[in-house]
Amino acid sequence: MQCTALVVGNSPTGRNAVADILHTSQLFEQVVFAQNRKEAEARLKRHGAQLICCDLSTANRQEIFSLLDSLQTGDEWFDLPVVLFTQEENSELKLQGLERGVSDCLPYNTPAKEVRVRLRLYLKTKERIDYLRRSQARLARMALTDGLTNVFNRAYFDSVLEQETARCRRTSRPLSILLLDLDHFKRINDTYGHPSGDQTLKKVARVMELELRKSDTVCRYGGEEFAIVLPETPPSHAYTVAERIRKKIARLSLGFPVTASIGLSCSMGAVAITPEALVREADKALYAAKNGGRNQTGFQEPSKHFPSKPFVFDAMVAVANA
Repeated sequence: MQCTALVVGNSPTGRNAVADILHTSQLFEQVVFAQNRKEAEARLKRHGAQLICCDLSTANRQEIFSLLDSLQTGDEWFDLPVVLFTQEENSELKLQGLERGVSDCLPYNTPAKEVRVRLRLYLKTKERIDYLRRSQARLARMALTDGLTNVFNRAYFDSVLEQETARCRRTSRPLSILLLDLDHFKRINDTYGHPSGDQTLKKVARVMELELRKSDTVCRYGGEEFAIVLPETPPSHAYTVAERIRKKIARLSLGFPVTASIGLSCSMGAVAITPEALVREADKALYAAKNGGRNQTGFQEPSKHFPSKPFVFDAMVAVANA
């Protein structure tokens, strides 16, 4: 593992003394320096670090302790091991440092071999913590991701839609959702086999990912159906997105034709809007698109109270609502 150490201290002599100790340990490929908290945080953002070493003295303890308090307040650097080096025989100073969560407080005359063993232990601990964090993130992602298509799953869709409808009510900004269903998907599985069906789902999911913004969310809703959440997107723009996706799907090269029908619903910030209402109206619009001949986008017109009848939203309606 390539390691970087950050050395902090307002005294050039003290910083160089710490750097010499680190070089002697032969554990670090890079050593960077900072004189104070602000500079240390900038160095961390720029270079990163696996270990922080501070030259601690009575004269600079407030600056060093301010840095330690800052490291403890956020998740980004919370697990970074910190070792204090001091020339002073001041037990109170050392205790104050340890109370702030540092890994160790060592006098400068600590034997080099002991320093190396201690630092290596802290680096190994940091490596294990990083591994556990990555594993937890991977498991969390797996719990919210569809295993076949690698887009988010239904549980994640429900959570995001709940958050976005609440934000829509709070800000009165538009919120659109799309329900996309592959046409005659059972026929693909029956004719070409389930592996071809799986490949189709993967490629369709990839089309949607490439056509959406980072703020949008695509999920596998179930079977051959997908759901897309489009925050702050009025109906005309949502329709443009839906049509772009629909046309890209129709042009996929799979050895057999693939088309999709899409249902669109939108809230313009209605106070009473609920996730269930948006999904219900998008489902009505999808049903209208299916009944209208498939391979098209059905639209549920937004209003304070949803109308009872959806209709197929064509280019003329898009222009009228723009």
